[in-house]
Amino acid sequence: MNKIKYKDALDIVYLYTDVKGRKTCLLNRKNKSGRIYPLSIIEFETNGKQKAEIQYIKEYVFSPVLPEISSDIKKSAVAMFIGEFLYKILKEEELNYPLFDFVCNSIMMLDLMNEGVANFHLYFMVQLSKYLGFSILPNIDKCSYFDIKLCRFAFIKPLHPQFFNPENTEILTNLLEIPADRLKDLKLSGIQRIEFANKMLDFYSFRFDHNLIMKSIGVIHEIFT
Repeated sequence: MNKIKYKDALDIVYLYTDVKGRKTCLLNRKNKSGRIYPLSIIEFETNGKQKAEIQYIKEYVFSPVLPEISSDIKKSAVAMFIGEFLYKILKEEELNYPLFDFVCNSIMMLDLMNEGVANFHLYFMVQLSKYLGFSILPNIDKCSYFDIKLCRFAFIKPLHPQFFNPENTEILTNLLEIPADRLKDLKLSGIQRIEFANKMLDFYSFRFDHNLIMKSIGVIHEIFT
């Protein structure tokens, strides 16, 4: 999911696992198994007490190998953004199979994509809500606004400032309906992408009651503008 440097030869690695939710481990940076990139999918074995707060990753294998995410600059940027995003919002150490499957399937989908990569992080943030208990329902009535506080679409502009304007509401409506293999058909400018991404961060900030500040959003903006 994400990692930070800890000591000269060690990284702290934050993982999202299929059986224990979020998990924090230590990893030797020179491990012979290869470098772990943002959104790498691995099977791993720890060397330490099972009840220890932080365990040491002894061995791991990539399952599957994701060659495009580690080598393609656009996919790497999207992976960096999603990895940081998940690190900031997934805190629970509990089992959630649907969420785990969604994240894994999304990662593999990103690696295989030929077109539409520039919109993938937006699609991911929208679809993720379905697995966190506050799903955004489709805009069936084609309303012009989305109310962040109420988590629903509205015909009338909300009286508070926490809402999507008509342009961002239309993008949200499209991302709720469009399949991932048609993201290339969603024509957005770099400015539209960054503004919509920031509104989705406002949405999640309100839901989790803390301000999500993303360092990698600048990288996304630079690459896709």
